[in-house]
Amino acid sequence: MKKRLKDLFLVTLGALISAIGFNTMFLENNIASGGVGGLAISMNALFGWEPSTFVLLANIPLMALCFFLLGKETFLKTIYGAWIFPTFISLTAPLPTLTTNPLLAALFGGIILGFGIGLVFQGNSSTGGTGILIQILNKYTPLPLGLLMALVDGVIVGIGFIAFDSDTVMYSIIALISITYVVNMMMAGADSSRNLMIISSKQEQIKEFITTVLDRGVTEFPIIGGYTGKESRLLMVTISRPEYPLIEAEIQKLDETAFVIVMPASQVRGRGFSLHKRHQVDDDILIPM
Repeated sequence: MKKRLKDLFLVTLGALISAIGFNTMFLENNIASGGVGGLAISMNALFGWEPSTFVLLANIPLMALCFFLLGKETFLKTIYGAWIFPTFISLTAPLPTLTTNPLLAALFGGIILGFGIGLVFQGNSSTGGTGILIQILNKYTPLPLGLLMALVDGVIVGIGFIAFDSDTVMYSIIALISITYVVNMMMAGADSSRNLMIISSKQEQIKEFITTVLDRGVTEFPIIGGYTGKESRLLMVTISRPEYPLIEAEIQKLDETAFVIVMPASQVRGRGFSLHKRHQVDDDILIPM
């Protein structure tokens, strides 16, 4: 229940932020940055169609695809995002346009929308529209989320050539790049971990902190100092980003001369990361922490 409430909050907040960016940055500047929202801006310029209504109606066939290809659970999560996003577009429509400079609108609007969309994705949902197509492709292909966004939304940006001049479309491309970059950063930040290699004279105390306080596994390697020729041991541990400041402070407290190498680990699979820490299988080579 707590996880569902958190997801619901992230989707709601993300949809609100995205709608604010849409109305205050993109709409009046004709920045069709991709997605059904970008297509709605093109349709608004060509035919005067109300963006919120267009987004809502365009989501109907896409929601059908979601149900059959992504499953009932994803459909139920997405149907809320597909409804709340156009609702927020309608509610935030009276907000003033923050800038009439298309370059600023593309850059800062892209940051705002990217942040909002990233929150929605972190809530394991989408705002519907091309987000559904992106989720489908992400499920059935090995391509990363950001690249899929660029490919699908790039098609929508291309349609903008029918409605706008080439300068406006190029600003839309800048906005799309901004959105993609921010979403990639948010999704990588949510999942990224740190791989630490530690050499210290206080290795036993550090190992105890890792296994008892952080509740993480640690691997020891025998090593020989190239200069001193002395035998020692190297500790290797993989931790989440929020845990890094904790272990850094503890190592500094125990041994300020400790040698620590910190490496990014963009993807980590296994117990404590993609699996629950207590997950067990037959003949497991790793003892649950």
